[in-house]
Parts: sequence; C-alpha cells; structure tokens
Amino acid sequence: MANRSIHNFIKVATRKWAIRAVLGVALVGWPLLHFAQKPLRLSQVATDQYFKEEVRWYAAPLHSTLADTLTFKWQPLPPKPVGNAQQAHWLRFAFYNDTDSIQNVFVNTSPSNQHVQFFVQNAAGSFKKLEAGSMVPTSRWASNAYDNYIPLTLTARQTVRIYARIANRAGLFSTFTGMNTPQLSLNLRLESEAYHRQTSLRDYRRNMPEFQYRSWIQGALLLVVLFVGLLYWRYRQRIFLYYWGYVACSFLFSLLKVRAYTPLGRALGEWPLLKMHLMESVMWWGIGLYLFFIIELLDLPKNSPQSQRWFRQVAYAMMGYGVVYLGVMILTNDGGVQQLSFWGGRFIAIPIYAFSLWWVGKRVKSPMVPYVMWANIVLGFFGILAWLRAGEVILKGVKFPADLDDLLTLSFAVVMEILVLSLALAQRFRLSEKEKSENQRAYFQELEAKAMNEKRMAETEMLALRSQMNPHFLFNSLNSLEYLIMSNNEEKATQYLAKFSKLLRMTLTHSREDTISLSDELTALRHYLDIEATRMGEDFSYTLEIAKEIEIETVMIPPLLLQPFVENAIWHGLMPSHHSDKRLTVRVFQKEAHQLQFEIEDNGIGLKKAAELRSRSTMKRKSYGMDITQRRMELFNRNYPNQLNIEVFDLQKDSASGTLVRIGYQIEAL
Repeated sequence: MANRSIHNFIKVATRKWAIRAVLGVALVGWPLLHFAQKPLRLSQVATDQYFKEEVRWYAAPLHSTLADTLTFKWQPLPPKPVGNAQQAHWLRFAFYNDTDSIQNVFVNTSPSNQHVQFFVQNAAGSFKKLEAGSMVPTSRWASNAYDNYIPLTLTARQTVRIYARIANRAGLFSTFTGMNTPQLSLNLRLESEAYHRQTSLRDYRRNMPEFQYRSWIQGALLLVVLFVGLLYWRYRQRIFLYYWGYVACSFLFSLLKVRAYTPLGRALGEWPLLKMHLMESVMWWGIGLYLFFIIELLDLPKNSPQSQRWFRQVAYAMMGYGVVYLGVMILTNDGGVQQLSFWGGRFIAIPIYAFSLWWVGKRVKSPMVPYVMWANIVLGFFGILAWLRAGEVILKGVKFPADLDDLLTLSFAVVMEILVLSLALAQRFRLSEKEKSENQRAYFQELEAKAMNEKRMAETEMLALRSQMNPHFLFNSLNSLEYLIMSNNEEKATQYLAKFSKLLRMTLTHSREDTISLSDELTALRHYLDIEATRMGEDFSYTLEIAKEIEIETVMIPPLLLQPFVENAIWHGLMPSHHSDKRLTVRVFQKEAHQLQFEIEDNGIGLKKAAELRSRSTMKRKSYGMDITQRRMELFNRNYPNQLNIEVFDLQKDSASGTLVRIGYQIEAL
C-alpha cells in the first residue's frame, strides 16, 4: 500500500514537472509561433501614435495569468474597443527599432486604467514585468513620475514583443454588482522621448495652479485643525471636539484628493486601494461629526430635544455607512458599489440634509441658526458644483479662465463653509462669555445686595443692642441713686445725680454712632467710675493707665466697649467683696504694631465665687449686659475690618483673688 502511494506521488510530480517544462518551452518559443503580425516601426512614430492594427486582443477571466495566454484565440483589436470591468483584457503587440540608435519610448496606458501589466520578452526569451495604473503602489510604477506611463528602451535594430494585461484590481472577494465600472481603456498610445518630455512639461505647467490651490486649501485646513485642537485642549468642550473631528476629516479628504505626481500623492500611493476608497468613508464620517457639531452649536438639547434626537440618528447612520462602505470596498473593490454610493448615497442624503436644514430654520430658536444656514448654502453651492463636475454631468471638458475650475472641489467648498462656521463659533463663544459675564455680574450684584442687607440688619441689630445697653445702664444707675437716697445721703445723691445726667447725655449721643474715639470712650468711663465711687464710698478706688504713645483722639472703637466690663467688675466682683480696699484698674497699651490691648482688672471675689453667689441667691435676675456685649462684638467683627477678641481670667494668688478681662483690638493702622 505504501509503495503504491509513493508511486502515485512520483507520477503526479513528474506530470506537473512535464507540464511546466512544456509551458516554459512554449513561452520561450512564443515569438516564433505567435507573433506573425508585423511590429510597429519606431521610425514611423514622429511624435505620438495610437496603434491598433498591430495589436491582437483577447478578453479572459479576471484571474488569468501569462501562462493562460497559450490557450487564447487572439483577435484583431476592434476600432472602438470597450473593456469589461469584470474581465482581464490581454493585448499582444511588438515594437521594432528600425533606426541605428537607441530609442526611448513611452506607452501611455490611459489614467483611467486601474492595473496594467506589461510582460516584455527579451532576446533570451524571458519576461520582464512592468506595471502602471491607479491601483499600483508607487514603488512599483514603471515610470518614476507617472502612474500611467510605461517606458521602454530599444537598442538599434531590436524587436521587443509585449503581452499587456489591462484589468481592474481584484479584491479578496468577488464583486456583488457585476457592473461594468470602472470602465477600462484598451487604447494605447506610443510617444517618442521628445514628445513625452514636451507633454510632461506642458502637464506640469498646467497642473501647477491646481497644485498651488490644493496646497493653499490643505494649509488652511491644517491651520484650522491645529487651532481647534488647541481650543479643545484648553477648554475640553465637546463642541470643539466635534468641530475638530469635522475639520480633520476635511483635511484628510483633501490629502487623499492630491494628484499622484505630487510628493504627498506618491507617499499615499503606496496604499492605492485604501487611498481611493477611504475618501468616500471620510466624507460620510465628516458629515456625521458635522451634525454632532451642529447639535452643540445650536444647543439643541435645550432649544429643541426632538431635533437633537433626529440629528443624532442621522449622524450615527452616516458614520456607520462610512464604515460599512470602506469594509466592502477593501474586500471587493466593487466599482458598482462605488458608483452606487457616489450617486445613490447622495440622492438619499441630500434630501435628508435639506429637510434637516429646513427643520432647523423653522423650529430651532437660536442666534446661531443664520450662521448654520449660510454655511450650508455655501457648502451646498460649491459642493454640488464639484459633485456634478466630478460626475461629468456639467462642465465636461470646460476650462475656466485663470484656472478657476480648480476651485470647483469639495475641499474648497468645505474651506468656504469652515470660514462661516468659524465666525459662528467665535460668535457663540462671545455670546457664551457675555452670558457668563452677565451671570457673574448678576451673581455679584446679588451677593452685594445680600451683603448690604446683612450689613443693614447687623447695623440695625447693633443699634438695638446699644439701645438695650442704655436701659440696662439706666436701671443700674437708678438703683445706685435709690441706694444713696435710702441712705439719707443727700449731698452724695445730688453729686451723683449731676454726674449721672452728664453721663446719660454722653451715652445717648454715643449710642447713635457706629464708632467713637478712644478719648470719648475714656471720658464717659471716668464719669461712670466717678458715679460708682460716689455710691461705694472711700472703700473703692480706680486707676486709668493709658500708654503715652497711643493717640486716643484718632483711635476709633465701638461705643460702650469698656463700660459693660467695668460695670460687671464693680457689681459682681467688688461689691460682694469684704475687702476694705476695693481697687479697679483699666489699662490701655499697644501690644503690637497694629494691635491695642485693653485690660480691666479688679481685686474682687473672682469669677468662681461670683458664680456661687449668683447660684445661691434667692432673686434669680438674669444679667443681660455681658450677653449683649458679646453679641455686639460678633457683629462688629463681621462688618468691619478691625477685629475684637476677649479673654477673661480668674485671678487666684495666695489669699488674694480677682478677675482680669483682656480685650484685643486689631486695627489696620494707628
């Protein structure tokens, strides 16, 4: 069994080797057997010439190879040959250099052909393959400068025999539509070296304006791409992201439209299949991103939620279609799908687009609507002209003066639209900043009004608190006067009443002010202490210690700042004390550069003992003086830059006792 398998393997291998040998001999001997038609003499070609009589032709399957030509039934080329997009068209012809010098000639294969292969047979019988066509990578071009020329060099008296294959590039999968598109040209033109140079120079001069226009358009788009990219990086707003994506798609579309003879075109030409079909997808992606940008520009989520949903659905549909189209074309290179997309897609998209614009103009209330309408009018006008001209519906073969027709491209239409949209974006940004500024101004005004109201309420509350101080002080003073009268001390009562009226007049005057000078406060405090000294007798003494460096006339403090603490020290610290020497000391000195310190010190019973006495007292009378003073300090600190703070210490030293009140007063300048 094993021997039989080995025998069959050797038999099959021998048969394949024999077939290849026969094909090799046949191809080497092909000139003798099949080139019966006369070659084209180069001396007959002065400049350029289409050659048909010297050509034999055969239409073969798309995947046919050079070896398959052995079985072809060659026929003369028809006067008007039409190439089928679903077939490979083989041409057979020969050139004879009947001159005594080397001749360089160029075969023009027509720019519309996708893939052209020349199999040139040399004297030894082997073949050299040369390629041209729009679907041939740049590195495989037979000519260094053009994708539709194949150069040939013939020595003196040399005959060159050529098999040419002209076909569309086959995809990984067969085509869906089977349509005869893109159409192939089977007409070949032979050009002399001098004529080719002259033609190349003429084409170069004619294409320079277009090259300049395209460079200008690409530069403008690149500048916008960079600028909008910086805007998005700075502000991180979706409107800039969508606008950047739209402009980037427009820039990429303009790059893919560059001619093959440019340096950029040669670089992109290394991926001809992607370069050709990516343009259509990029266009649909750009439209989708543009619709997302319109949603943000018109603020449709707020101005028209229904329009937002419609625009989002259309945008997703167009971007999805771009992805599907690119995948289908990469796999099949189906010219029928390409043609249907070019015409059918636009016939469907344009009415939808026009309806969307009409809807925006009719239903959306936004200051950006006029900009959107004008931008799309500009895009539609130039875009439709470019589309109809590209489809050779209008202006076929027409050349405008000064190369104006080079501007009839979709890229130029997008640039014109972007100019209008940039104005719209700037206007929206200005309105947004204006609205933000107005909101901030309104917010600040609201804060100012709130602060003003709070200040007025605080001032009213402070006035009320000062008004409460007057009856509180009046009540305590009348108690003292009553005590003197009940003690039958008419002389002291009279003195007390005189000093009391003077103090009352000063207190009423101060109660109307927010701040008074330290001099006025100390004067009122002396009157009060004199009254209390009259009431308490010789057991009580007081001292006012004022630092010399303090300008008491210029320092402003809240009215009745010291009097409540002095009063509290006398009534709750000194009066319950059994000391025969009751002392009260008031000190005013400068602690730091911008801070004064007030101290009220007594040698009374102290805080702890005073609290115990109040708790055992049968008359539970609440003292409001210190609570009112504390509240006044809080309001003063809230509404004025100068700040007050208070500390109270219970002095317990040996058998002595007392209380120390320390008031810090932070001021901006002395």
